[in-house]
Formats: sequence, C-alpha cells, structure tokens
Amino acid sequence: MKKAHAKAPGKLYIAGEYAVVEPGHPSIIAAVDRFITVEVAPSENTFGSINSTVLSTGPIKWERKNNQILSQSSILKADIVFAAMVTAEAYLRSFIPSIPYYDITITSDMLSDKGLKYGLGSSGAVTVALIQALLDSFSVGYTPLLLYKLSAVAHLSLNSKGSFGDLAAASFSGLIAYSSFDKRSVQENLNLNPIKTVVEADWPHLSIEQLPRLNQVSLLVGWTGSPASTESLVSHVETDHDRLPYEVFLTESKKCVERLIIAIKQQKTSDIFKEITYNRQLLLKMSRFKQFELETPLLSTLCCIAETFHAAAKSSGAGGGDCGIALISEDVDRESLLLEWIEAGITPLPLTIHTH
Repeated sequence: MKKAHAKAPGKLYIAGEYAVVEPGHPSIIAAVDRFITVEVAPSENTFGSINSTVLSTGPIKWERKNNQILSQSSILKADIVFAAMVTAEAYLRSFIPSIPYYDITITSDMLSDKGLKYGLGSSGAVTVALIQALLDSFSVGYTPLLLYKLSAVAHLSLNSKGSFGDLAAASFSGLIAYSSFDKRSVQENLNLNPIKTVVEADWPHLSIEQLPRLNQVSLLVGWTGSPASTESLVSHVETDHDRLPYEVFLTESKKCVERLIIAIKQQKTSDIFKEITYNRQLLLKMSRFKQFELETPLLSTLCCIAETFHAAAKSSGAGGGDCGIALISEDVDRESLLLEWIEAGITPLPLTIHTH
C-alpha cells in the first residue's frame, strides 16, 4: 500500500431532478469546481484513523474485525465514510489478500465561510474520492463507471433514497445526461454475488452519457443559504400515494429532458432556455400537487431576477433552499444580474463546470 490522494467535484442539477429518482428517467447534471479531497496513507498503528474537520474536531479511530469496519464514533456523517471503506475493501479483496490499516484525511471546499453546506453533493464526492484514493493506493485500475458503481453500492448499503446523480457527476465530471438504475435489481444481485461480479454486470436502466460543453451560454449559480435535505424531500414525494399527478410529471419530465439533451448536443440556445423554463414549471406544478415548498421565496426571486435578463432559471436539486441556477447568453450583462441577486440577499457562487 502506498500513499494516494484523489479529489472529486461537487454537482448541480441542471434539469430532471425528482423524476431521476425513478429508474430510466433522465436528468442533466453538471460537475462543478468545488471539491472534496481525500488522502489515504499506511497507518503506523494497529488501527486506522479518519481526520476531517468536516466530520469532527479530532481523529476518528477505526478497527477491523471479520472484514467489517468498527468504530466507537457516533457521528452520523461518518457513516458514509465507513460505507465507502467497506465497499472499496470488499472489491480490493478480489485482488489483494490482506489490507493493512490506513489513515484517511478529508478536506472540503464545499462549505460557506460559516461552515454551511452549499448543497453541492458533498457526501457523494466524499464517497467517490475515498474509493478512488483507496484503489490508487493499491494500484488497482478503474474507470469512471466502476467508481460510480462502487460508490452506488456504498450508498445502497445505507438505504439512501436519492438518485445517486451526485455520484455520477463526481465520477465522470463535466456535463452529463444521467438516468438512475433499478435499485431493487442491483440489491438482489448484491445479496447473491460477490461485489466484483455485481459491478462488472450491466445495471438495468442505468445510463451516463457525457454531453458537450455549453457554447455561447454561461451558467450562473446563486445560493439562498438554506441547506435542503434530498432524503427528506424525496421521501415526501415518494410516500404520498396520490400518484396520478406524479405520473404525469414523470412522463412530461422525461420528454422535456430528452428534448433538452438534443438541444445541448445541437447547441441550440433558444431550445435549451425553453426546456429549462419548462422543467421549472413542471417541478413547481408537481410540488404544488404534493404540497411541499420546492421554491422558497428567495429561490423564486432568484429566478424572477434572472428572467428580467432573458435568462432561463430554476431551482437546482432538492429545492427548499440551497442553490438556484440561471443560464444566460454571453451577451447579457452578467455583473448587473449578479448585483441584483446580491441586493436581494442571494449569494452568487463563482462556479464553473469541471471536467477531469
């Protein structure tokens, strides 16, 4: 084992959120240039440690028994780190008979100056970066798809409710079209087969396609300062049995995002703007049927200001706070738009789409 480090980007949903939780429904996600960085190094002790100011003030000690990771830590945010370790080690044992103890250091630039999350998918980025660093430390090769699948297995072990789009963005980077897989099918496969067999198999409905960079269009991001929980908001949608409006939403979202993918491939700016605006309306109608607040007043203000500059704008991700996005033509006075956001209490985030 050698020292290794990896970094994984955050993400922003451009379109297709909520619907993407259902297998085979497309979304468009951008990897952005805020990162989680992970370093792993051989431990000099008979135990390992996790060091991260994001998780705790001091090191978290861990040990191993019967290939399981054991720790006295009760920090919930550490669960995803342990899940990623268990998953990576299960895969590594296909190649390496004995895995020594190691120390993990995690750093993040996905937080505000006050330590608040920006809603950029930090748990997904931690998972991908840690698994990548562990594979690198043992010189085991990987592809973006393998990193995604191993990361998804880690999140499945925690019964995560999300679509795992953050994992796809962190693994592939750039701008991607993403459809989630059938979780039940993959979980059944995991119950019966070794992890190496499962990640080498095709996963039903999974689709991850790299899209071209946007030309003549700029992405602006505003943070409204209210972190949203994907888990709680997605659960809110899924547990309501009034399915008819939701089924209509799914059908319309799929058609909308498929048109948007074509528009991006053809670099048709007017069509891109039209579908982003339509996707916002679909999400708003769905949230009204389900009686939850997707757009906070500040997110609505963000969109309204952007539209006065002929931009296409919407909430990004779970909604209920966090980030909104605006796509603007390059000839628009972006500084004036950003200034109006600031005056309204919205924090512009200087993010760009990140490609490995």
